[in-house]
Formats: sequence, C-alpha cells, structure tokens
Amino acid sequence: MRWLLILCAVVSMAFAGLSVHAQAKEEPKKEEPKKEEPKKEEWLDDAGMEKLMEECKDNWNKLKLNARSKMGAAAAEAADALVAAADKMLKYHKKEVREAKDYKDWVAELKKQAQDFSKAAKKSDWKEAEKAKEKIATSCNDDGCHGKYRPEEEEDK
Repeated sequence: MRWLLILCAVVSMAFAGLSVHAQAKEEPKKEEPKKEEPKKEEWLDDAGMEKLMEECKDNWNKLKLNARSKMGAAAAEAADALVAAADKMLKYHKKEVREAKDYKDWVAELKKQAQDFSKAAKKSDWKEAEKAKEKIATSCNDDGCHGKYRPEEEEDK
C-alpha cells in the first residue's frame, strides 16, 4: 500500500511539473494593434463658416487696432488667428467653393500675408506689417473673396 501512495505522489508531481513547464513555454498573448479607421473629413457647414467669418472679422479688427497702437505681440496674435482660420476655410463643405482656384488662391494669400504681418509685427517692423495688412484686406474685400463667395443673406444686411 505504501508503494501505491508513493506512486500516486510521483505521478502527481510529474503532471504538476508538466503543467508548470507547459505554462512557462506559452508566450504571453500579444494584443493585436487596433486598426485605425481612416478619419472622416470634417467639413465646415454653413453655420460653422459663418461663425468662422465672425471670428475673422473680430481678429481683423484686433489686428488693425493693435497695429495702429503699435502693440506688436497683440497684433501678431490676431494675425496668427487669421492664419489658423485660413486652414479651416479650406474645410468648407461646399466642394465647388473649396476647390475653386480663385477661392484657394485668396485663402492662400490671406494665410501668407497674415504670416508675414505676424513676423513683421513681432519685430515692430510696421512698414512691412502695413504692406501685409493691405494685402490681407485685398484678398478678403469685395473685389476678392467676399465679393464672390459671401452668402446672399449676408449681402442683404
């Protein structure tokens, strides 16, 4: 009987050893990387564009006021906001507008001149800042983008 107990103990230890050995050989499960779904383009709807234009108007007024007061940092900050707005303008949901060459050219000119204004204002180079400011106005005014792409209801105001 004693030898039966010893045999059971040996067999139990053998199985326990195999189990531990098998567990040690198993590689930890690696989580599969999550496949990122391509981001959907987020387009700026009419209300979003209207809000963006109001923000641009506010920043344009801040730019002019701070330039007149020779407040370089504040004027540059307003110009930088116009640069950011230009990128958003290219996300307008109306494809026929956002893909129109003249629209893209006016937006690119706004962005470039706002960047130039910002650099000049930070250096207190008001002569160069004034040149850039005039070019911003030209790209946006009624002979520019606003003359062609301003919504009809806004023109009636």
